This record gives sequence, C-alpha cells and structure tokens, in this order.
Amino acid sequence: MANGIYVALSGAVAQSQALDVVSNNVANASTTGYRAVRVTFGQALSKANDQFFATAQGTSTDTTQGTLVQTGNPLDVALQGDGYLAVNTPGGVRYTRAGELRVSQDGRLVNADGLEMRGAGGKPISLPPDAAEITIGADGTVTVGAQEIGKLELARFAPQGVAREGATLYRATQAPIAGAPEVVSGALESANINVVRGMVDLIRVSRSYEALHRAIETYKEIDQRTARDIGGPK
Repeated sequence: MANGIYVALSGAVAQSQALDVVSNNVANASTTGYRAVRVTFGQALSKANDQFFATAQGTSTDTTQGTLVQTGNPLDVALQGDGYLAVNTPGGVRYTRAGELRVSQDGRLVNADGLEMRGAGGKPISLPPDAAEITIGADGTVTVGAQEIGKLELARFAPQGVAREGATLYRATQAPIAGAPEVVSGALESANINVVRGMVDLIRVSRSYEALHRAIETYKEIDQRTARDIGGPK
C-alpha cells in the first residue's frame, strides 16, 4: 500500500498549495487593483516504479480586468485595458494597477503605500503647494489648473513579462511592448475576484485536502495491520 500513500500524499501537498492560493485570493477580494492567482496542476512520473503523482506545477496571474468603480476623487485612477502604472520603490521600478493616488507632504504624487509615482522619463511628479484643481487625462497627463505638471509613466508587457511581488506590485522580467492603457480618472479598479466563486473554490479545495488526508490515514492503518499480521505468532 506504500505507493497509495505516496500518491495520496502528493495530492494532499498539491491541494495544500492550492488552499494557500485560494485563501489569499479571497483575502484580497477588496484590494484595489488585485489580480487573482491561479494554480496549475499536473502529473509527475516516478522513474522508480512508473507511478504517477499529482503536482502543483506553478501559478499564473489572471489578467482579466476588474470592474471599474467610480469614486469621484480626481486623484483616483483606473486603467482601461492591459498595462500598468509605474512606481519607484527601494528595490527599483515596479508596476501596479492600484491607482489610489495622493499628494505627499512634500508635494510629490504617491500611491496609497506612499510609493512615488513615476512620471515620463522616470522623474517624480511634484505639485505646487497651492495645487487645487488637479486633473489626470486619459493619457496620464497631470494638470493643475491650466498648467501641465507631468505625465504618469504607463507600461504594457507581454503576459509573461512581469513577476508578482506582493499583492499589487509587479517586477518587469521582459522589456515593455508597444501600446499603453487608457487612464480613467475618478475611478478605481476592483479586484478581479468573484467572492462567491472564491468561497466555493475554498470549500472544494478544503474538502479535497481532507479526503486525501483521510486516504493517507487509511493506507497507514492497512500497512500497520498487514505488518502486525505478518510479524505476529504463527
């Protein structure tokens, strides 16, 4: 029965990884600009005994656009179409779709985490102290009154051109490609998570994990009983 234990164990490990991913998706259902993570499952062949085992081959990001929610705040921006806003971080340039912007105490345009928004050419976007009427155009141009202050740096990548870092940040792994998303001012992009589907997935994965765990315990009991019967008095 040892092979059965190993097959069930491999399935339990894969389902445990899936459980972590699904739980994280549900936890971020209200995170602005969050994109769901999906797990890819597969089979691995053991060369020792030609036995197939279940594996979690990896994860991918669901790039489906979330719903755009109007907020009326001129500093809130969402992106229509594929692409990202660029921000400066201590680790270098990163990209995000979370557009809750604000003005820092020193007048720089930053996101909700305090990361500096990159303007065209990588320069920060600094607003005058008396900035009142702030507008952000569809191409990312930031205007105070009638004066153009700067332009948000936008970037677009191939599907495998970015790697996730945290909930809403991405690191470029390939050079940007042509094209840019449209900036929608006064709106935010909600997470592309269907909460009902997420909860159903959470229950389904949890039950699969529990069933595999019970299978492991059953195989273990059978092996122990067999060992006792073989090793017992004749």
